[in-house]
Amino acid sequence: NVAHTSKDVWNDGAKHLAKQAGVTAEERESFQQMLDYSDGSFVDAFRYLHPDAMGHYSYWSQRAGNREPNKGLRLDYFICSTSLMEDDPEKKIVVRDSYMIKDQEGSDHCPVILEIEMRK
Repeated sequence: NVAHTSKDVWNDGAKHLAKQAGVTAEERESFQQMLDYSDGSFVDAFRYLHPDAMGHYSYWSQRAGNREPNKGLRLDYFICSTSLMEDDPEKKIVVRDSYMIKDQEGSDHCPVILEIEMRK
C-alpha cells in the first residue's frame, strides 16, 4: 500500500505524512524504482490513462470518516505492460480504462477496475 505520487494523496505536503505508512519518501521512491527498473516496460494503468486526474482514491480511513469528504489515498494499482496500453489493431488484448468504484462500501478500500478489450 503506497500512494505513489502527490496526485494520489488528498493532503499531500501535510507534515505528518513524512512518517505515515504508505506515503513515506522511502516507500514512494521504492515504488518508482520498481517502475524504473522495468525501463518503461510496466506502467500504472490508471495514471497512464489519466495523467492529470486528482481526487481518485482507493482507500479512506473509516475511523476518521474520510470517505464521504473524499479525503483518501490511491493505494491500489494495476501495473501493466506498456504493450497492453497501445491500441494497435493487430493486438489481441488492449487496456481500455482503469478506475475506482468509490461508492462500493464494505471495506476501507474500494474496488479498482481494469477494463480490457479482447479481440478475436
